[in-house]
Amino acid sequence: MTLAMLDLGWLTLVGILAGGLTNFMIGGLWYMKLFNKPWLQATGRTPEDFVDSSPGAGMLLTLGGCFVTTAVLAIVYQWGGGQTVLDGLAVGALLGAGVAAMEGMKAAVYNFDERVKPWALYAVNGSYAVCGLALAGVVYALIVQ
Repeated sequence: MTLAMLDLGWLTLVGILAGGLTNFMIGGLWYMKLFNKPWLQATGRTPEDFVDSSPGAGMLLTLGGCFVTTAVLAIVYQWGGGQTVLDGLAVGALLGAGVAAMEGMKAAVYNFDERVKPWALYAVNGSYAVCGLALAGVVYALIVQ
């Protein structure tokens, strides 16, 4: 399959938007509820550090990143001949573990901030990368199949 053969129809675009939004919402749940304490401990921060901060720009960049990663997921899904929800789950999990989580490992290896516990942070961030993209893959596949 070549780039020219990719299906960029409205269902694909809706799938990318829905998958990206799913990934973004999983991130909110991940960092604000499920793993908030381990994440704060790993970053060397406290909830008070965020009292006067405005997360707007960071959240918009994160949402944009979720759309971009889901678009890449859609391309890999199509190139691989994906046809099922299980294919979407597999593509998302592979991209999460093989790309996103491995990029996070580089940050852990080359950490020079004394406050940060790099491997604990890598565990939280890497597991989110796998789960968030796997669920984005499921949502994308549900829409386009």
